Amino acid sequence: MSYRLSHILGIAPSEVSKESSLHTGGQNLIVRDNECPIYAYIMSLNSDKSKETARRVLMAVAMHLGCDDIYHIKWSKIDKNTINNLLIILDKVGLSPDTKSLYLSVIKSVLKEAFLLGQITTLHYERVKSVKRSMGSRIKKHQLISEQNFRQLLQQVDEVKQPTATCLRDKAIFHLLIGCGLRRFELSGLQLAQINHETQHLIVVGKGNKEREIKLHNITYLALKAWLNIHPYRNGPVFVRLTKSGQPYYKMSDTPGLSGHAIYNLCKKYGLISAAQRIPPHSLRRSYATWLYNNGADLKVISVLLGHSSLKTTEIYIKHTQDDIDQAVDANLFSSF
Repeated sequence: MSYRLSHILGIAPSEVSKESSLHTGGQNLIVRDNECPIYAYIMSLNSDKSKETARRVLMAVAMHLGCDDIYHIKWSKIDKNTINNLLIILDKVGLSPDTKSLYLSVIKSVLKEAFLLGQITTLHYERVKSVKRSMGSRIKKHQLISEQNFRQLLQQVDEVKQPTATCLRDKAIFHLLIGCGLRRFELSGLQLAQINHETQHLIVVGKGNKEREIKLHNITYLALKAWLNIHPYRNGPVFVRLTKSGQPYYKMSDTPGLSGHAIYNLCKKYGLISAAQRIPPHSLRRSYATWLYNNGADLKVISVLLGHSSLKTTEIYIKHTQDDIDQAVDANLFSSF
């Protein structure tokens, strides 16, 4: 095992075996090494989600380069031609322009750290920087949920044979997803202390450690309050794990809060993700943005509510149905005819 793993395993460097792998549970670890460009890049990222995304991209890059491990990538050998060839491969396997741009951004960022560490020359780095991102876009295949279907979803939660506590918790979760546009990790990490009951606001810390304040619609607040009235704790996470009998799940080794994966599974449980449709938690966030926009909310305001740094990102979230697009053509062309 590399010396770089000793701090993770809590053992002395002298006890580290050179034969051990850098894999644990089949996943690559990001390990501490101040001379490693991967470590320098990962440590520059603000959120755990960004770090995990970068790690997954690096694993995919390693695979496409024929490396067994991200630490087998020879960054000094990654030049302009290598990157362009990789982009061709990614295009052939059907990755979207946005995904290829993400790969390119991660590669360039690691090579920038390699340059700052004196591991590649200035000319090498300038040549890498000159590689252009992929142009174009693909139509997002995500689905939205209508207000009518959301009411049907809430009715479905009521009809499932389960404890009242589970029912109230799950309805509150869906209300915050559709009524506040929260990301999964924002919802799973939401604490009771982040709720201002006097003004009916949520204080949310999102991507990039950016804090924003979200107004709770009265319908959303009432659903949340119904759950909080029977909440088993006075502090801690808003949404907690429950047993099949509706009692708080408690185990010393586990966190009481719901994970982002558990929230995703709720969408499966109630049929939002099935063979017939695909409406994961992020599609509920998109629905929140689209509902606001279609009802006259300003795009800049929606951007603030979503915690976006760019209006362009918010514009992507606003989905126009094909019927809307078709109607715009029929209603606005050839008016003089």
